[in-house]
Amino acid sequence: MRRVARKLGVIAIVVSLAAVTAAAQITESEFRAYLSKKATINADDLAELDRGGLVVKGLPASDKQEVAVVGVVRVKQLPTVTLREFRDSLSPKSSKEMDAKGRFSNPPVIGDLADLELEERDFKELRKCIVGDCDVNMSADWIDRFGKGLDWTAPDHKQKATELFRAMLLEYSRDYSVNGTASLGAYSNRKDAVSLSGSHRSLLENALFIGELAPELLAYLKEYPKKDLSGVDSYTHWSNIDFGLNPTVTLSHSAAFTNSAGDHFVAARQFYSSRYLDASLSLTMLLRFPDGVTYIVFSDRSRSDALEGIFHGMSKRVVEAEAIERVKNLLKNSELRLITAKRPQTEVITPAAEISFRDRVLKTLLSPLGIVSVIVVLLLIAYAAGRSISRKQK
Repeated sequence: MRRVARKLGVIAIVVSLAAVTAAAQITESEFRAYLSKKATINADDLAELDRGGLVVKGLPASDKQEVAVVGVVRVKQLPTVTLREFRDSLSPKSSKEMDAKGRFSNPPVIGDLADLELEERDFKELRKCIVGDCDVNMSADWIDRFGKGLDWTAPDHKQKATELFRAMLLEYSRDYSVNGTASLGAYSNRKDAVSLSGSHRSLLENALFIGELAPELLAYLKEYPKKDLSGVDSYTHWSNIDFGLNPTVTLSHSAAFTNSAGDHFVAARQFYSSRYLDASLSLTMLLRFPDGVTYIVFSDRSRSDALEGIFHGMSKRVVEAEAIERVKNLLKNSELRLITAKRPQTEVITPAAEISFRDRVLKTLLSPLGIVSVIVVLLLIAYAAGRSISRKQK
């Protein structure tokens, strides 16, 4: 049951790792009205923002595989912030679970992935992969390449498997850089194949803020790479992340943009993940209004087949609760880093009274996740039992 709990915790982390943004020429009152209408921010939440607090909430999602979260913080008298400072404020200062990462060239080349290595558990999973049953997200073609095109009895099979995996990531990255999400095809490693282009299209259509506040960024992401956007800082990158359960390799597209009013936007689209997530789109924005008032807003929608099953509602609530804690820390640290951006930089330390037990246990991670209560653990046991019964009945 510990494995189930940790897997859900990993999904919650990945759900909230990315960051994005949007902005437009609107008044503060119009923006607050929009928060109330589209982000379920009520009068009490607005009052909390006015007191200097932050508000993070889960959002309704029509798809049972989808989890969504939004977070807002209101800052008074924030010094002038550059786009780079804003982007940097959203990134963790250190990460022991981030084994390796790299930015792709334009166009991507195999040398960009030279630092990517697989682990023993990756080799074990890849070796037994078949279409319809594989722990690693892949298309049917790539599953066949690992199964039929690789001699797993050869002395150098690990080196060959690593080279093949790098080639797969390079192909995904090149295809995305040429044809965007339309080139991503489908994952065929589970019973029902997942259309990736459809998943990404749905996430973008349902994303908060971007259509109303940054229509030019929305158009750019929809038509990428066919659509140009003047002043956008756009690149793709890979990360190899190990949360202690199973490692996951992700491919992401980041786009940062500043509009004519000086508002900053950062968009992050995860277009490949070897485990846990099928698709993810995060949006973060920094909006400035008269009288020195600034809002930092984060929203994320992510999809995962791990949220299916008999107890999918319960598992989604667990993931959402942990994602909310993660976003609270993200916004809290972003605000503090921006406020102190012109001073000598020091690591932001959360007051001891606010650090939970699990925060201390997982202090080497990107950011604290928050404690999972005994009641949740019991629910996870029920969830796992239900999944086991369901499999036996098939």
